[in-house]
Amino acid sequence: WWQTETGGFLGSSLPALKPMKPGSCGPAVIGIYPAIYDEEGEEVPDGRAGNICIRNPWPGIMQTVWGQPERFLSVYYEKYNKDPDSKDWRDWPYFCGDGAVRAPDGYYRILGRVDDVINVAGHRLGTKEIESAALTVPEVAEAAAVPVIDDIRGRAVEVYVSLKPGYEANQEMADKVTRSVETEIGKIARPKNVWIVTDMPKTRSGKIMRRVIAAVSNFTDTGDVSTLANPEIVDEIRHEVQSAKVARDDVPRELTETEKAEIQSFGKEE
Repeated sequence: WWQTETGGFLGSSLPALKPMKPGSCGPAVIGIYPAIYDEEGEEVPDGRAGNICIRNPWPGIMQTVWGQPERFLSVYYEKYNKDPDSKDWRDWPYFCGDGAVRAPDGYYRILGRVDDVINVAGHRLGTKEIESAALTVPEVAEAAAVPVIDDIRGRAVEVYVSLKPGYEANQEMADKVTRSVETEIGKIARPKNVWIVTDMPKTRSGKIMRRVIAAVSNFTDTGDVSTLANPEIVDEIRHEVQSAKVARDDVPRELTETEKAEIQSFGKEE
């Protein structure tokens, strides 16, 4: 695991010397000292999800954002800095912007971008984790997990999947995806709905635009879809999903401006 900004690997097992672990990037590489913090800046115990940061500077780290030094600080360092006047590097942990879990053996599992973490009743669920569970179903070709506003749990999860050629969309298939998510992660991650669609809205580079389907699930504006390679699929998905929700009396309440902004920015890193 690494980032463009870091100039090198942050987490990796040593080839032929340390075992690989499915779903994990490995332990921290030599010279890198990660920490996982909660939103209040307290370090979380092993097995619990939080925001992964790097405590120490290292030679490959970017030095600034060209022409925007304030943005460099606000994006990467301000979140967990407690003394803006400090010149001590220990007061400036690097905020990676990713959610992660550290296992007792020191191996890290990266959950995806913090913006792509869904908080269900206080449990931080990584979309990549949910999607990986859905993809263990042999018939599933693609999967995308998005949040829906829920007045009881705060947020709930809905999963969109497209199937491999030759398979039929039906309730049995949707139930199979639900069971897979429950088995791989737990009942807290049980999707509120599983929607089987013919295709996902994608950019021309093939990346799924999660903010678009999140907007559909929440009955809010999908925003700019001009960069999609297949913009026609949006109306097809909207008709299928929203018609089904109306029939089930599952239409969400009107979102607040803050909630709309959250949904519209979901998955924006993609």
